[in-house]
Amino acid sequence: MKKFKKQFLAATLVLALGAAVYLNWSLSAKKPVTRTLGESKLVNATISTEATSGATEPKADSLSDKQKKFFANAKNQRSTTQDKIIDTASKVLKLDSTSDEEKSEAQAQVAGVIKFFTMQDDIETTLRAKGFSDCLCFLNENGCTVTVLKKELNDRSNLSLRATVKSVANVDFEKITIVTV
Repeated sequence: MKKFKKQFLAATLVLALGAAVYLNWSLSAKKPVTRTLGESKLVNATISTEATSGATEPKADSLSDKQKKFFANAKNQRSTTQDKIIDTASKVLKLDSTSDEEKSEAQAQVAGVIKFFTMQDDIETTLRAKGFSDCLCFLNENGCTVTVLKKELNDRSNLSLRATVKSVANVDFEKITIVTV
């Protein structure tokens, strides 16, 4: 009788363990995969695979030929204008008849153009990384104008765009103009 009780207890424990493993497997397979950020590689939030599946990726294919041409021409024209300013300032610096004041003004102008060009490029790169297919940024002392695709602009992307310009170029929100194509 003792032997029978031991075998019955062992069989019951094996069945209970098997049931627990099966229930754990079947219930865990139906839950979305979540990871806790803050562990070794990730920081400060919880993310699931469902949340990331809707993320927007920059898609150059989503631009029409007309839009591609617009952005290319505008960037080329902006680059040409900036090159002319730098060339003019370089010529002033090379002239023997230029005063020290004119030379320092020309150097300041070149430095300003380079500073604005670098910030424009940083803003455009950051916006493309945030999901805009293409964008165009014009930056000057009075503010910033950013051109993006109309279909990509909503309340959330508008705020993200303004925050990017603010962080890179320190332009107030009121001085940021958004133009859609």
